[in-house]
Amino acid sequence: MKYGKQYLFFSSVIMISFILFAASGAEFSPADPDPEKEELAKRIFFEIRHVEDPAEKAKLYRKAADECAGTELAQEALWRLSQLYLSGFDEPDVNQAIACLERFVKTYPDSEWRSHAEFSLLGLYENEKLWGKAVALCEKLMEENPDMPRRMKEELQRRFKAAKGKN
Repeated sequence: MKYGKQYLFFSSVIMISFILFAASGAEFSPADPDPEKEELAKRIFFEIRHVEDPAEKAKLYRKAADECAGTELAQEALWRLSQLYLSGFDEPDVNQAIACLERFVKTYPDSEWRSHAEFSLLGLYENEKLWGKAVALCEKLMEENPDMPRRMKEELQRRFKAAKGKN
């Protein structure tokens, strides 16, 4: 295996993110979808299905995210683009994945998928030793989710302490 532990970490981030999303039953939720943007996004996603080259896929996902902002598919495009940067290329581009997820969280703060993006970001921050960002995100998640399940809260507190100790 070419990337060893790094590959396993990114595979784990992707799998955990997918499981959290699938188990939640969450759907992307646009504020006020524009029918023209929705149609364009559908055409772009149809095109993506027929593309094998990851660089070309990334270009199309960026196009959907940029030109179809506010649609469900624009949110999905940012998410898929982040995952593509982690596992679709010969070498993961963590900085691009982080940028996509940060953009997702900033652009779609009311999305049902936001918490999944934030937990993925937390894992990436920790892996990249971005301790200041990890600490800030842990604090935000604990503050915004006081009623989270006990095990999740304990895990978040453990990660917060570990990141704070390294910051």
